[in-house]
Amino acid sequence: MGPEMNRITIIAGATALVIIATLAVWLVSTRADLSAAESDKRVLASDNALQREAIATQVFNINRFNQTAANAAHASALTSASSDEALIEYREILRHEKTCDFAVPVSVARGLLGYANRLRASALGAAPAGPDTAGDRTAAPGTLTYCQAVLWIQPLLAAVETANNQLAGIREIEQQRAQQSTQTGLTGARP
Repeated sequence: MGPEMNRITIIAGATALVIIATLAVWLVSTRADLSAAESDKRVLASDNALQREAIATQVFNINRFNQTAANAAHASALTSASSDEALIEYREILRHEKTCDFAVPVSVARGLLGYANRLRASALGAAPAGPDTAGDRTAAPGTLTYCQAVLWIQPLLAAVETANNQLAGIREIEQQRAQQSTQTGLTGARP
């Protein structure tokens, strides 16, 4: 039993060494895979945090822009309503005016109508068929009466006020964007 037992012990010892070495290699490999997985997890978590921050900033900006647009639309609606009320009042006053149907001098009327048509064409992309029909018209087509000219004033002023409200909203948004860029630059954070 002596030499055979030594042989079995040696084989068993060698087998145990091979198994231990295999397990050690497997353990090192598994540990490297685990380390790589943890590193990937940290990178993904960092990317997710940056994406959450970017999305939150975008949502905040969209909400802020929508609020500014809603404020401008509300101001425009108030301006339009006020303008409509004034037009109704002016029409009532002008209805009793004896000089209402007198034509504005042709050169002045052509200049005003041409300018109005150019403004419409630039805004709408196509020239309108003729002058604005707002107001009672007894003069020939292509002429402008003093009452029509008076009735143009309130809508034009309302349009200027509406444009100013929109421009104020744009300036507000740009100012907020500039402040945000300055703050982002100071902190070194990504937007």
